[in-house]
Amino acid sequence: MIHGNGPAGLIAAISDPARLRELDAKAWQPLLSCARRNGVLAYLASRAEMRGVMGDVPPFARDALSSARLSAARIGQLALWELDRVGRVLRPVGVTVVALKGVAYLLRGLRHASTRRMSDIDVMVRRESLPTAEQALRTAGWSFANADPYDEQYYRTWSHELPPLQFPGRMLALDVHHTICPPASRLRPDPAAMWARAEPAGQEGVYLLCPEDSVLHAAVHLFFDSDFDSRFREIVDLHELVTAFAERDGFWGRLVDRARELGLERPLYYALRGLFDVLATPVPREVLEETSSFGPPAPVATWMRKTLATVLAPVDPEPWPPRHAVKLWLLYVRSHWLRMPAHALIPHLARKAMRRREAASSLR
Repeated sequence: MIHGNGPAGLIAAISDPARLRELDAKAWQPLLSCARRNGVLAYLASRAEMRGVMGDVPPFARDALSSARLSAARIGQLALWELDRVGRVLRPVGVTVVALKGVAYLLRGLRHASTRRMSDIDVMVRRESLPTAEQALRTAGWSFANADPYDEQYYRTWSHELPPLQFPGRMLALDVHHTICPPASRLRPDPAAMWARAEPAGQEGVYLLCPEDSVLHAAVHLFFDSDFDSRFREIVDLHELVTAFAERDGFWGRLVDRARELGLERPLYYALRGLFDVLATPVPREVLEETSSFGPPAPVATWMRKTLATVLAPVDPEPWPPRHAVKLWLLYVRSHWLRMPAHALIPHLARKAMRRREAASSLR
């Protein structure tokens, strides 16, 4: 029986959409609110459609699910169109791209891809092509979405991508990466190795990371990013990726070997434990055992596993602000510690804190 009033009910509904038939009208509203708050309303609709239960859903709930599904699908169309616009600019100057994350999932035809509400598209170019790509895009009309000089300097010094680009009047921003981790990060996978195994995407000048690299990139993005608030959507993405790719013979062995090759053992460790703890993803036991040595020392591993299981679960839309504010702050500091040296980290965090205070004051 689903109790629709919270995160547990949402996970139960996603895991087994047939249980949606058990909900009464009173239980539907909290479930819809929780799914919407966590960015998976369209995904829940897709899961319900695949299990053939939409016809048994109350009309008001069916309308909400269908509307979210159509909206997300439309954004997916816009993402592919935006990628086409980027390709029309970069191909003539000899720049090829690897499509990343959401737009890459669309190109692969993954079943969850058209349920994601994207705000940008992500591509990776070779480091030596970055100046050419930037110049071509800016000449064609894209400009930096944030004109703050400090932010631009931060991106160029410490980040693995250009500042976000935006074409006037268009909905989706463009993130242009030259690798998947900040250059000063403790994680430094070789982008040339990722390019060497990239696969054609079916569009001229556009490639996709190989399946193993796709999973590892999603793991890096989730477990080494700075913001862990409301990241249930990303753990769902990881679940769908490994579920789809696990159908290929030898995938798990290749994934573990590739993590060693790229120096991404720790992100894979967190990814597999997070999937198992939050969504009960069927990760083979032998893979969990083999990757146990990838984790941090035991006390840190225990704290991180419990903390990640807590913050990666769906956010309950009722309690606000988040109950896990201290844990989120510690993870935020950890992520910056992993990507910046101490002499740059302290003034950067101080500046961020000052900005948050100024923003909060302006709302009073």
